[in-house]
Amino acid sequence: MPRYGQAFYDSGIHYDETTTATPNKKGTRMAGNPTPDNQDELLALCEDLADGCHNHETAIGLNNNKEADIRAAITALRNAEAAFGAAKDDRQDAVDALQTADAAAVEFLTNARRALQTFLGSFWGAAWEPTGWPDQSTGVPATQEKRLNLCASLKIYFTNVPAHEVAPMGVTAAIAETRFQAISDARQLISEKEQAQTGAKQARDTALKNLRKRARDTIHELDHFLGDSDPLWHAFGLNMPSDPDTPEAVASVTLTPNLAGKVLVQWPGARRATRYRVFGKVLTVDAEFTSRATVTELSALLEGLPGGQTLQIYVVAANDAGVAGASPTAEVVIP
Repeated sequence: MPRYGQAFYDSGIHYDETTTATPNKKGTRMAGNPTPDNQDELLALCEDLADGCHNHETAIGLNNNKEADIRAAITALRNAEAAFGAAKDDRQDAVDALQTADAAAVEFLTNARRALQTFLGSFWGAAWEPTGWPDQSTGVPATQEKRLNLCASLKIYFTNVPAHEVAPMGVTAAIAETRFQAISDARQLISEKEQAQTGAKQARDTALKNLRKRARDTIHELDHFLGDSDPLWHAFGLNMPSDPDTPEAVASVTLTPNLAGKVLVQWPGARRATRYRVFGKVLTVDAEFTSRATVTELSALLEGLPGGQTLQIYVVAANDAGVAGASPTAEVVIP
């Protein structure tokens, strides 16, 4: 079972990680098990909490935060996230529909201009005024709003002057109305989908807030039943309060050649780590290891390395209390 200490919650407080810090005893159990801000990390923690409740809630005597409560909050967030994703997809479909409708309007207006030049002349003049063509120009309008309005004006114009319709070119009052209505409907649909997306996001944010509160409440309730050194803390994916505050060391490092001059560095998570420092040395080039990256993920892509040389890497886990020992050193030939 993955432990919450393998996640990457970061309070934002940093220090000089080139030196070893003295562990800072926080003095509270809640501080040793902070509630993640990241949604994925929060869901992972709550899955662990629910698993722990499934196996131990009765024996421990949990009353207010049971497996069913946590799983209901997890399901609510997952459903809300899915609805939010669907709403974003629906909005994008509406945007695509508007672009299609607008492209058809541009084609219609281009053909209408060519057809009308036969009757009204190639250059703007008083004869063009009744068509509604804007800006004293016969060019296709540059904005969607003007194209929309011009389609509406041409519908009226061709209705009043049917002799200027050119059906083989698709230049008629009926087609002008069709192009206008398609853009108008698509714009309205976008407004509706944007409203739905906003509502879905608000619902997702509420579900996320509720799940975060459920996680905090569960940890707080466990605090009443479990001692500092009770191993059951680990059964809930949590740190045991008596655990050292500094993180465990990274167990191993994997180096994968990437594109020319690039190497991907990966490692397994270390308990209680909130960030990782990657140290590297290029043999025959560097006299000693230097810091190459500081990340909260479990990987780092190193770039700009000299091809054909041997690269050595180790990783140091860190949190606000201090740093762990270095991981084993790995090496690879840079592509």
